[in-house]
Amino acid sequence: MISISIINTLRENHDEVIRRWLEGLHGRIAEDFEEMMLTPMGSGVANKLFGYAVEFLGAEPYEKTEVLHKVRDAARDASYRRAAVGFGLTDIVVTALSFRKALNETLINHINPSSAEDSSNLLAAVLALNRFGDTMVSGDIAGFFACRDLTNNGDEAAA
Repeated sequence: MISISIINTLRENHDEVIRRWLEGLHGRIAEDFEEMMLTPMGSGVANKLFGYAVEFLGAEPYEKTEVLHKVRDAARDASYRRAAVGFGLTDIVVTALSFRKALNETLINHINPSSAEDSSNLLAAVLALNRFGDTMVSGDIAGFFACRDLTNNGDEAAA
């Protein structure tokens, strides 16, 4: 389990994570997609995923899989909605990668390891957040293709 001080550091710096995430999106995704991420819909998804990141870091080993299922489902649902309004897979995946990067950078920015144990805890947290981020990307891809499959099947039924 990740140390409580690392989890609390991340929790205390929620606003920095969101700021870094939005800055990381600028210029890397379509302008209209970036504008949508600045709306309550975009920030709502980010806040939900942030909560799951904190929950994942604090989860006992037997709880981690359940949390990752929630992460994948949330990312899948958000991606499905974004794909339904026309956003591409690249833009959708870049948001997840940027979010993971924002989590890691914020944590690294606020943790100054003073011992081997502190360094080990920080590394464990970064690795856990990478696993978390991989799960977001997996959910994003699944949501995009679920929307695309539904759209394509609807086109075939109409023909």
